[in-house]
Formats: sequence, structure tokens, C-alpha cells
Amino acid sequence: MKISKVNGYCLSSQYGDGKVFGQPLGVKSIGIIEVVTDDGFVGIGETYSAVYVPELIEPTVKFIESLIVGMNPIEIEKVYGSMDIPFVGMNGFIRTIVGAIEMALWDIKGQVEQKPLYKLLSETNVNDFDVYSSGGSVTYTPDEIKRDIEKIPFGSYKMRVGVQSWEDDKKRVRAAREELGSKDLMVDAIMGTLNTWDKETATNNINSLSGENLTWFEEPLHPANLKDLKWVWKNTHGYVPIATGEGLSGKLDFDSYLESDCLDIIQPDITYCGGFIRAKKIIEVAKEKNKKVALHVWGSSISLMSALHLSIAADVDWLEVPTVKLDILSNEFEVIKQIIKDKDYSLQNGLGVKITDETKSKYPFVKNSGYKI
Repeated sequence: MKISKVNGYCLSSQYGDGKVFGQPLGVKSIGIIEVVTDDGFVGIGETYSAVYVPELIEPTVKFIESLIVGMNPIEIEKVYGSMDIPFVGMNGFIRTIVGAIEMALWDIKGQVEQKPLYKLLSETNVNDFDVYSSGGSVTYTPDEIKRDIEKIPFGSYKMRVGVQSWEDDKKRVRAAREELGSKDLMVDAIMGTLNTWDKETATNNINSLSGENLTWFEEPLHPANLKDLKWVWKNTHGYVPIATGEGLSGKLDFDSYLESDCLDIIQPDITYCGGFIRAKKIIEVAKEKNKKVALHVWGSSISLMSALHLSIAADVDWLEVPTVKLDILSNEFEVIKQIIKDKDYSLQNGLGVKITDETKSKYPFVKNSGYKI
């Protein structure tokens, strides 16, 4: 068996009500990778980079294809190593493409060996993990937050802050706590991209929520600002746990964060951090350092199903399930949510999600649909 082709493309559809913050065209694009073998197997993966730079995916995939065509897709670590491009491929955009290709290889291996992907990652482990609903737009009023919580599929809830005044954001958080009762509540400042907080402001804001019994406060500062995040963690430690990691992609990124006193929960995203091999290693190192793991998911059914497989197979504490509706593969998304609710892990072989020609034609790519602030 040999890799004969690697395809990279984007699909676009309406996102939420068409007025989601940061999506001025009212649509969201997802980046899909297909690895095709000479005997007809097709594996799929997803790259988070479509959220920001969808136009760059296809040409980058075509370059990486030239490095691995003709290789055996079942020899995943060997193929993965062949995609290690010195310097520029260590983290960031190229690493997200490499990870999506690796995801597709695992899909092929599962189909060939007739096993669901999580059984390839761990023959014996069936991990017990918590699940939370992720919504709470930065633009919502307190009443809209309460209405959002009424519709969530899982009891725990994450909401966003950072655009409105902090006094208004505190009212929104209190409204969420009132509606949730004792259930888990997480607050996300979206990597510090929507606010102008310095380390002192971030610390004061986080500590002002200490009475709301937050499960964590997520990414109060930009991921590049590790020094200040360490200061924030030190001055909020014992009051509110700090979570971060969705914006990290390379081994050096994660090692730097996990070796620093700056977080309580690490949040790798399989579609961004470099795939299953990288994500498993991140989880192992996190547990060695007594950190908890919450898998970040903000993509399509491909992303969610990948994270589900890893949550079953590895020592994951929380799995994120987005509540903002994406039309692409929406039926599959509902099926996955039911699987999670039922904890019925008798899954299809491989990844368990397929992209049909009908789906491709129904959701053509919309140019300039990347996230904009």
C-alpha cells in the first residue's frame, strides 16, 4: 500500500446566526485534508488553520505531498518524520497541516485494521472524561447568556469575555452562574486578542471572579506573552485556575509552558498542535507535571470526532463541544454528541467521519472567510 495523492481544500457554510463576532461574511471555513492510497483507501483530517488563512492550505498541502507520495501510510511515524521541515515546520501553520495529514493516516490505518481510531491509540484504556458546552458569545447580554445555557447539550458551560466593559462582563458571568447553579462554569478571554489587558488588569479581573467558583479562567493574555502569564498565574493561584494552550503548536511551545509556573490546565487542539502523536505526548508530559488536560475543539465534526477518540484513549480530563452551529457535517455533529452522551464507544473503523461529493458541492469555499478582529 502506498500514498498516491494528498488533497487539501476548504469548505464554507453559514456559521451560527450569520452574525458571529469575528466572521464578517457570516460564514466559517474548515480545512480538510484527504490522503488517498493506491488501493482506494481515503483518510481525512482537519487543520485549524482554515479559521485564519484558508487560502494557504491547498498550495502548502501540495508541497508536503511531494515529500510523502509513495510511502506506506500505515507506517505513520515514518511518514510523520518525513514531513518534519526544518525551522519553518517546527510549529505554527505548517505544523497544523502536518497534523491534519497525520490524522488522515490514522483514519486509513483504522480502516485497514478494522478498528476505531481510539483502539489504535490505546488497546486497553477507556478513559472517563468530563464534557462541557462551549458558547457564550462575547456580545451576549446577561439575558442572552441565560437563554444560551437553556439550550446547551451538556451541563457544564464556557462563555467568552473581553469585548464589553469589565463591569458588564462580570454581570454576564454572574448571570451564567445563577443559571448553572453548581455546574462547572469556565470563562474564556480568547487568547487576549479582544482586550488590552496588561498583567495587572488581567490579574485584578480574574480575582474579581473568585466568588463565582470558576472551573478555570482561559487565556487572559496572548500566547506569546509567557512571562506575564507566569505573573498572572502566581497572583491568581489558589483563587481561580488558569487554562491555556489552544494557540500553541510546536513541541518547544508546549514544553516552555508546561515547564513554567503559568497554568493549571493545558488545552491542546489536535487540529493545531500537530496531530495525535504530538497531542499524546503533550498529555503525557502534562500528567507528569500534575496538570489537567482539556482538549480544545472549535471546528467541524472531524475535529470533534478526533478529540473524542483521543479523550477515550488518553488521560484527558475535559472535552469541549462547541454550541455555535456549523452547517457542514451538522448531522454528523449531532450523532457524535449523542455518542458522547450515551458513552457508547462502539464506533466505526478509523475516524468515523466521511466527506461525500454531495457535501463538497453543497458547501463551496468562500474566499476571504478567515477570522477577522
